[in-house]
Amino acid sequence: MKSTDYQQPAADAATAQIAEHGRLSDFSQLIKTRLTFLVLVTTGVGFYVGTRGPVDLVRLFNVLVGAALAAAGASALNQWWERDLDALMSRTRMRPVPAGRMRAGSALILGCFMALIGIVYLALTTNFLATLLTALTVVIYILAYTR
Repeated sequence: MKSTDYQQPAADAATAQIAEHGRLSDFSQLIKTRLTFLVLVTTGVGFYVGTRGPVDLVRLFNVLVGAALAAAGASALNQWWERDLDALMSRTRMRPVPAGRMRAGSALILGCFMALIGIVYLALTTNFLATLLTALTVVIYILAYTR
């Protein structure tokens, strides 16, 4: 047995760890984590300003979860839709889809799933107005802002 035989499992584990970090980073870029966080901040502030009396923390949690899923889904759909243009611009060409680190179909499925789950979650845990406004925001972001 060669001495390098003992190093192979450690090298495989390191490669797997790097690949996993890369996938997490790509997912974070796909859902535009910083933008989604800003959406949650403004949503939380709006919730607080619109609250009469003590803040209902359970309802706030439900609003933030639904908004986070919908915003992340909209961001993924935006990147799926603009993948060809993103590949041409230096600022965006290294995003996961145009760079080829993520399949376009995967971004589409993930974006649809997250946006839909967020909207359904809001419908089940909040009210009609919050659900409607979130659904409209997702549609407007995709159809008006994108391209």
